[in-house]
Amino acid sequence: MLLSQTAHYALRAVYYLLTADDDKWHLTKDVAEITKIPAPYLARIMSTLAKRGILRSRTGMGGGFNISKDGLKQNLYDVVSQFDNLESIPDCMFGFTNCIGENHHELHKKWQDLKGSLINILKSTTLGDLKEKYHQFNWEAVQVE
Repeated sequence: MLLSQTAHYALRAVYYLLTADDDKWHLTKDVAEITKIPAPYLARIMSTLAKRGILRSRTGMGGGFNISKDGLKQNLYDVVSQFDNLESIPDCMFGFTNCIGENHHELHKKWQDLKGSLINILKSTTLGDLKEKYHQFNWEAVQVE
């Protein structure tokens, strides 16, 4: 797996907020139930994203989380990088430290391409892009492992 479970959860929660009602503040417990993410775990994730300006948070009656206007300008890499250092994905899928130059296996180039593609997709897709293009999603049909 290239992304940690935390990064997957962060992406899932952000995607939910992008597909939900714009004007509404969403409670962590409700987001957790719909996205099938453990609520205590999700609370820490959403708090981190709020501290970084990707989400807005509000306490008290009518509080919760939603996507900030500045958050819509952020890309998926900005979300993931709060939890994972994508630049530290190993250069070799087998973990060889001497997999360079002439001394590399047959899958080395494909692995490098995959790693580069993942980072490129995350950097080139803003939250605003997702909201605009993929705003309709059936959360009731979601199944997770």
